Amino acid sequence: MTLLANIRVRDMSVKTRLTLAVALFFTLAFALLTVFSISVFERTLEKVIDVRQSSLIQNTADEIDQKFELRRSTLIRLAVDLGSVPRDNDNLQSFLEQQHSLDGLFDNFAIFDLKGDLIANMDRPETRGKLNISTRDYFQKSIAEGKVVISSPLKSGVSGRPIVVICVPIFDPRGQMILTLLGTIELTEDSFLANFANEKIGVTGYFYIVTAKGFFVTHPDQSRILKNTSDLLGKSKSLDMALSGFEGTTMSTTRQGQEAIFSFKRLKSVDWIVTAVYPSEEAFSPIIEVKRSAIFVSITLLVILLPLAWWFMYRQLAPLQKLRNKVITADTEFDINLLPKSYPKDEIGELAKSFDDAMARRLAAESALVTSENKLRLIADNMSAFIGYIDYNEKYTFVNKQVEKLFGLSAKQAIGKTIKEVTAPAFYHQIKPFINQVLNGEWTRYERQAQRNGNVEWDRVTYVPDINADGMVDGFFVLVEDITEFKRIQTELTASEKRTRTITDNVPALIGYIDADERYQFCNRFYNMIPGLNSEMMIGQTVKDVFGEAPYLELKENIRQALKGKAVSFERFTTERGLARYLQYEYVPDVNLDGSTVGFYTMVIDVTGRKEAELKQQSSEGLLRAIADNIPAFVSFIDKEDRFQFVNRPYEAWFNLPLAEIRGRSVLSLLSEPIQQLHTEHFQIALAGEKTEFELQISISGIFNHYRATYAPQRDEAGNVIGVNSLINDITDAKAIETQLLALARFDTLTGLPNRNQLNERLAEATARSTRNQRSIAVMFLDLDRFKSINDTLGHHAGDLVLKEFAFRLKGCIRQTDMVGRLGGDEFVIVLEGLNSQEESEIVGSKIIQAMTTPFNIDGNSRIITTSIGIAISNTKNSSGEDLLNKADEALYLAKKAGRNIFRSLEL
Repeated sequence: MTLLANIRVRDMSVKTRLTLAVALFFTLAFALLTVFSISVFERTLEKVIDVRQSSLIQNTADEIDQKFELRRSTLIRLAVDLGSVPRDNDNLQSFLEQQHSLDGLFDNFAIFDLKGDLIANMDRPETRGKLNISTRDYFQKSIAEGKVVISSPLKSGVSGRPIVVICVPIFDPRGQMILTLLGTIELTEDSFLANFANEKIGVTGYFYIVTAKGFFVTHPDQSRILKNTSDLLGKSKSLDMALSGFEGTTMSTTRQGQEAIFSFKRLKSVDWIVTAVYPSEEAFSPIIEVKRSAIFVSITLLVILLPLAWWFMYRQLAPLQKLRNKVITADTEFDINLLPKSYPKDEIGELAKSFDDAMARRLAAESALVTSENKLRLIADNMSAFIGYIDYNEKYTFVNKQVEKLFGLSAKQAIGKTIKEVTAPAFYHQIKPFINQVLNGEWTRYERQAQRNGNVEWDRVTYVPDINADGMVDGFFVLVEDITEFKRIQTELTASEKRTRTITDNVPALIGYIDADERYQFCNRFYNMIPGLNSEMMIGQTVKDVFGEAPYLELKENIRQALKGKAVSFERFTTERGLARYLQYEYVPDVNLDGSTVGFYTMVIDVTGRKEAELKQQSSEGLLRAIADNIPAFVSFIDKEDRFQFVNRPYEAWFNLPLAEIRGRSVLSLLSEPIQQLHTEHFQIALAGEKTEFELQISISGIFNHYRATYAPQRDEAGNVIGVNSLINDITDAKAIETQLLALARFDTLTGLPNRNQLNERLAEATARSTRNQRSIAVMFLDLDRFKSINDTLGHHAGDLVLKEFAFRLKGCIRQTDMVGRLGGDEFVIVLEGLNSQEESEIVGSKIIQAMTTPFNIDGNSRIITTSIGIAISNTKNSSGEDLLNKADEALYLAKKAGRNIFRSLEL
């Protein structure tokens, strides 16, 4: 049977055997592939679902954390701002009511004091003083730790909906905790968690959140919100794991016994756990469909692929036929761009690749030759000079495009023509000797003039002989360069050198050029003015040769610096060669393009006259310095650039700097900020030509004194302002006397209270503030009842004692922001600002009358002193101080008429 089977297989054609083998292979392969694919798909789908659900719950947790962080940071910023708001309940309430722009983040804001009492509420101000949260755990924790605390979810006492509270302590500028700020967030609001509960995973999957203690924060079944998981029927093993600290994804069953994929993620901002539940039945439903589809596809593919086996064999033999056709037509139809990128890994493929490689190498060699010729042509055509080759018979065999500029011919027209044919007879006769020279094997170069397009141009022509191996000249290479511009520059340079010589010879100074070897290469004619020197004879000599050893040693270091590339300027007194002169030297280095110094230019000017004048001026300035340094004042000269050019010795104590560091410095860089503006203002006035004075305070060794500064313009001979003279005198003693006199003029000498003058000034200011702030103001007019009897019975000394004690008691009855003053005699005035009602002034009046019930001790005598008070209250915007005083005087009259020791009020 086996032999028969073997005979039958051998009798089959190769195509049939291959077809059966392919069919068997595909059948087995598809079966194995189907089983393997389904297995891999199941595992992959589980991983995909795990990763997708973990990513989804991670993103959800991050989003909730970001919402908490946004609200937490917003609340902290509000708390910082509240720390600088005056601790007045109305101010705090007003501040909260301005925060409605944050309604999208919080449902309400409230401020509580450290005892837990509500003192401000943004949306419900009527609840102020009616709520205390001192027993709330989040409040106690925030107060105890001084940190931001987020509460556990709780039910709102107002709306009945679940909320969470963020509690932030408020600190004053000194860092003391003074209040707490609460922000409430409704968990079911759209901006927070409302949409979260409605989110789905697939069709039946869902999300919910529980706290670490097991209370539901949100759930698709809203009846569970704020309930504990332990109160529900059934048991959830996966949720118990999460409450014990598990994070991640696991398979488990719901409380109803349904198998599902559970994912848990704890939030960073609060102790909550975000949970995702995806029923397994829905999650893995694609696998059942895949199994059915895989079986159907396997059978279908098998039916399709078996007939294709025959076609496959035909395709296996097709490359060989294709290679045969390519070999036959290679010379005419071979295209390297159409070659395949890869070949079959068999004998036919190797044969086809070998043939294509051989043809490609042949085409590459041909292309390289063409490319080389094109590059040579491209280089030659883009050179600015004419390039050509002329054979032994004087015929052009190669020219570049510049031939058109020289002879008016194209390159194609010039090839094959002789030199004589393309040039004029006279021109050919001119260059013929040079042609003969190069054809005799000599390298030849010459310059020539040519007339082109109406212009005279210059060419530099180079002939290079082409000598073969036998030593014979086959022709020569031609290079023609346009040197017209070079010739023009050369001519201009010659003219420039002539002009330079003319200029330097007429400059009243010694001008020369010394090279790197310290030799003179140029000297102007003024060197001839020095006895024994000749400018022409100096060329090529060294400095030492010209002036001798001693002068050279004086100049040597400056010469060395100039040859290092540094510009040098110095003065020198010389007596050599019978001269006694001051000379100013200027050495300017001559630096090459590569940065090396090849020499330097020297200019020497006779400055004897200027130097002698400077010495005289220095002597005069020395005397001025001695005088200025011993004046008890600040003396200086400031130039137009606002820099100190002269300062006397006292400036050292002011700026704590030596004089050498002050001179030349900007004035503003040395002055303190308060003085800079004063200086700039008056400095500009003085620069405009006017004398100006002003006062300032200067600190020397930490002690502030008063000074008066005088700025006077300094003019030149033409009357132009060239700077400012400054004189600053100490007026501290005079200022102290002035201050004492001013105090005597504004304060009552007996009681120390503001007198009538100061009272009138401050009353005017108070009425202006009252009008601007739209707040009420009150003026109280007081006098002592029967004060004359005290003077008559006990003497004026006793009366003075009573007035001083009365003034003392008045100051104890008013606020620091209020003012009490004495008009004269026993008449006093009190000004009350920023009143909210008339009753506030009447309360002050009652306090004053009560304060006088304590007997006055007058040199051992005890006596009750009473006072009558008239109060004028202004609720209008245009009341003056004088109107208020007059109205208060009327009210005082009414109080005395009513029996004294009382007050009466009148509105203005």
